[in-house]
Amino acid sequence: MSYTLNNSAISFQLPSPPSSPNKEFDNSIKVEKFICNDKYLENVKTILGSPVENTIEISNYDILRSKFMNIIDEGVEINNEIVPYPYVIQKLHSIGNRVINKKTKDAIPLRVYETGKDCYEDFWVHPMFLSLQSFQFFKLFEEIQNEKEEGIIEIEIPSLKSFAIVLYLLYTGNISKILEICKMDESICKGIIENIQCLEIDMSLF
Repeated sequence: MSYTLNNSAISFQLPSPPSSPNKEFDNSIKVEKFICNDKYLENVKTILGSPVENTIEISNYDILRSKFMNIIDEGVEINNEIVPYPYVIQKLHSIGNRVINKKTKDAIPLRVYETGKDCYEDFWVHPMFLSLQSFQFFKLFEEIQNEKEEGIIEIEIPSLKSFAIVLYLLYTGNISKILEICKMDESICKGIIENIQCLEIDMSLF
């Protein structure tokens, strides 16, 4: 068969059509039976290298997220003992008023910026209060500990004006006070909600 392309004759042979599926099977072709047994699998392992490495990479974010959820589900390790998570949060809230923004021996400096602005405020915070109730703080303190960073810790949040109120919530668990403030000022209420979402604070704790 030939076609004309640019006034030139081009000839080619079309491939033969495939064999009909209804054609009788040729018994002269020998097909070996495949047996997948333990010996065969061992041979595969030997060829590929045993054990076969898992090529799926788990991100550091996923590892920290899993660790955070395990603490909530299984409890907090304190002095080599696992203490139920709700009990620990309750105890922290019971002493929160006495240590909030206080420079105690286990407090660290935190500088808080508002996103997109140069203004900031400094606070004294306690990692245990923040990291057990906020995934973003948990992630932050884990990374600082692993990298052995020192000095002032800096974060960015949507609303600097309402951060102190969110900090009060984390230290005391007093949701009633927060709701009263929200009723009085709509803009602060909006900032509180945005900060809670940004820091991934579990409101079911309160």
